[in-house]
Amino acid sequence: MTDNRRFLKRAALGLLDAIGEQHPMGHQPSKANRYVLVSQDRVRVEIMFEKNDDSPPNLWCLKDAAGKVLIAKHNPRLSLAGDLWTRRGKDGPLYGRHSALEKMPQLGNADLVCFTPDSVEQIGQIVDRLRRVTESDIS
Repeated sequence: MTDNRRFLKRAALGLLDAIGEQHPMGHQPSKANRYVLVSQDRVRVEIMFEKNDDSPPNLWCLKDAAGKVLIAKHNPRLSLAGDLWTRRGKDGPLYGRHSALEKMPQLGNADLVCFTPDSVEQIGQIVDRLRRVTESDIS
């Protein structure tokens, strides 16, 4: 893992640990941390952050929670609910996303975006937007 990637992951985890609640499902030991952020309007927003050494600093959230402006600015990868379970593996259909997302009530079967920030500033912008989510953003 590069020094920059290590730095970004530590910064993201430090920020998320400071302002988020650990998700009721808990964190995965080495792959991902699950959080619930509570917005200024008291809306609970699930997010998942990939912390393992092999992945970029991916932050997953509801597409609608991210908002159009943030999506246009940072061009995240889109992961639509309709694309789940469409690929097949040797044992049958595959979920098609990171396994830490599958059973999360808000994220598991929703339209998501996956941000891959390349600076601490971008991490802050993403988290700041999620902290301003209103009920109408995600309903």
